[in-house]
Amino acid sequence: MSSRLVIVGGGQAAAQTIVSLRQLGFDGPVTLVCGEPLLPYQRPPLSKKYLAGELAAERLLLKPAQFYAERGVTIDTAHATELDAARRRVLLDDGRSLDYDWLVLATGSRVRRLDVPGADLAGIHYLRTVADADAIQRDLVPGARVVLVGAGYIGLEVAAVARSRGHAVTVLEAADRVMSRVVSEPVARFYEREHRAAGVELHCGANVRAFHGAERVRSVEVAGGVQFDCDVAIVGIGIEPNVELARDAGIECGGGVLVDSYARTSGERVLAAGDCTAQTLDGRRVRREPVANASQQGECAASAVQGTPTPYAEVPGLWSDQ
Repeated sequence: MSSRLVIVGGGQAAAQTIVSLRQLGFDGPVTLVCGEPLLPYQRPPLSKKYLAGELAAERLLLKPAQFYAERGVTIDTAHATELDAARRRVLLDDGRSLDYDWLVLATGSRVRRLDVPGADLAGIHYLRTVADADAIQRDLVPGARVVLVGAGYIGLEVAAVARSRGHAVTVLEAADRVMSRVVSEPVARFYEREHRAAGVELHCGANVRAFHGAERVRSVEVAGGVQFDCDVAIVGIGIEPNVELARDAGIECGGGVLVDSYARTSGERVLAAGDCTAQTLDGRRVRREPVANASQQGECAASAVQGTPTPYAEVPGLWSDQ
């Protein structure tokens, strides 16, 4: 009897696992529990070409519906709520359960929320899903003043899109330079110069303390009491890995679902790939967020299922359209 594979998650890592499995000759039944009404889609364009209106929604899909149908993949839009690792069973929010021989956790991540007064006002957005991008697009009406909270990739990419559409754009960053977690100081200073040259008002060392407005956000206050007027505020202060399924099932976590270089977790026949994972590299735990990592770990997970484990060997890389 062929092994039953269940994949929880609907992003890059999940799609790559399916592609690689079938390429490697895995012929068992595959169920993808994606938790969204959409097939697995690309997230990087959400802050770039899709937000700019240069990419149609259907082009976000990593593979069309026909691809999954032809390869015998069952798409399930339910949410996984519990993992019973001892029984090798995934429980879903509609009361059903799925038994598996192999499980791949590709649960991704969620946005980190800003907990300050006024954070629930209309006009304040986060960007992680197609629905988020659509909501931001609707608010980017001509003349809207935009404040970005956070100068990481999401914040600066959205700032670039908004500025290219003629909006007045202000970026507020708590650190002393942009992209402080991911690039060196010379690269950060280069991007700061580029954004300022394009007309972006950029403030580093600006810790947001509150949002102000009656029903809709009208200004953002930083430490010291300075307020920046806006009609739209977009918060991009990082993401948090979705580890709850693994953690509650007793699978080792720490900064993410812990995996080795073969995408194996501490759970028997449970693999993990993508943003939800963390690895020990050079004696420290590291979580990688670029698409290349999700793809590579998806390939590793597929190899492990197929009995030909291949270690992660990709040199980390990333790109950004600004």
